[in-house]
Amino acid sequence: MSRRTFFKGSVLAVAAAAAASGATACSTQPEPRGADAEARPLPIPPLYEGELDGNTRRFELTAQEGEFEIVPGTMTKTWGFNGPWLGPTLYMRRGEQIDMTVHNELPEATVVHWHGLHLPATADGGPALMFDPGESWSPSWTVDQAAATCWYHPHPHEKSALHAYRGLAGGIVLDDDDSVFPGLPNDYGVDDIPVIIGDANFTEDGQLDEESGWVGDTPLINGITKPRFEATTRRVRLRVLNGAVLRFRYLTLGAPFHVVATDQGFLESPVEVDGVLLSPGERVEIVVDLEPGKDLTLRDDKLPNWGGLPDKDTAETFGATDVFDLLEIVAPAEDAPASPALADKLVPFELPQPTGVEREFRMKNMEINGKSMDMTRVDFAVDHKGPEIWHVTNENDDMLHNFHVHNARFAVQGVENGEVEFTAGWHDTIEVPPLATVTLLVDIGYYPDPTLAYMYHCHMLNHEDSGMMGQFVVVEPGQEPNLKLPNIHGE
Repeated sequence: MSRRTFFKGSVLAVAAAAAASGATACSTQPEPRGADAEARPLPIPPLYEGELDGNTRRFELTAQEGEFEIVPGTMTKTWGFNGPWLGPTLYMRRGEQIDMTVHNELPEATVVHWHGLHLPATADGGPALMFDPGESWSPSWTVDQAAATCWYHPHPHEKSALHAYRGLAGGIVLDDDDSVFPGLPNDYGVDDIPVIIGDANFTEDGQLDEESGWVGDTPLINGITKPRFEATTRRVRLRVLNGAVLRFRYLTLGAPFHVVATDQGFLESPVEVDGVLLSPGERVEIVVDLEPGKDLTLRDDKLPNWGGLPDKDTAETFGATDVFDLLEIVAPAEDAPASPALADKLVPFELPQPTGVEREFRMKNMEINGKSMDMTRVDFAVDHKGPEIWHVTNENDDMLHNFHVHNARFAVQGVENGEVEFTAGWHDTIEVPPLATVTLLVDIGYYPDPTLAYMYHCHMLNHEDSGMMGQFVVVEPGQEPNLKLPNIHGE
């Protein structure tokens, strides 16, 4: 079976199973705040290319408080990077030295994780690197990975969900010399469009509700409700990020589209699909062909087969039965030029040979392998180059989980007792359906440092904050971990 047939077939098979089960949109689904307002132009986060000095690219980010008109006519108190809400898109190229400075002008300690980047633990932005209000953090690293869409978000101890929910997030475009393909849009803000999907609950006075749950009833795209993108070209590339705290999303357009990249870069060939499931933290690049006079709507549809949850009531708890219109895409004018053929070959997909090391991770309730997160504990050490085999199981039958590994990429080798889409390609975050085991070939960046840890965790951020996280160190052969005791702020 060809990969094209496998992908499309698996999506359609799951959708058929959902239909057979009688899954429908939740009848009690709340009306999104601002749903009656007129659509607004889709905001495009500014592309921040930093200051380039030779082969060194320098950035400055400031985490700050502010106010933003998320919903028309209401100013909401928010947090953001270099502005009141969300942050700019950072542009980096393979081989460059990155010198980053992050200033903390928030009322509490934070830290920034560069999600999807392979880099030393001193720069990764784990919770041991939190820094206080009024302080700055200046990590450096060299970009040593293929072109991809990544992102950055806070990772403070037990408060990642809260800081991200308040608005601390932004995209990263990793570029290289091998990422320009015939027919692939690449004009940022014109036909190459970031789509950062979040959601929120609001209080009666229009403020972010931080008390009544984290599966938001109002979808946000690039920080606003009810956006509208007016295309000027017959083909667009959407860099889609599920930046939600908890919500899984099944994205459709009412017409087939092509997936060209997952978390960690391009696929071997474009894959035609009718929908794609993204768990929190996952990214996908899709190419959409538009016809004049035929507008499209990016929709967050109900999860096929309720995401593997056992019944409708449980599915409703996780928002798996909700349906939201996310983004109106207005078709281009008749005089828009035709698009050239999209390349049928992208990046060769070659799996390195595993080293023979295998590990098991059992996710249940808010623990992994029966343990809750302890910043003073090293769960294991990686003392070699080359990939390992990890078996990740969701032992809950009534709970959604996913799995993210810092400083790593992985390929799905197999799934038992469930289905996972887009198994061919490199990821750093993946869904783990209820009672399923996902086997991963995990390729970890080799930056030995026995004193600082990397994280692995459920990227449903409330689950992470509640203890569903562990940590590992990368060491030289024969070297023992010597973890620095972290400065756990506020304790």
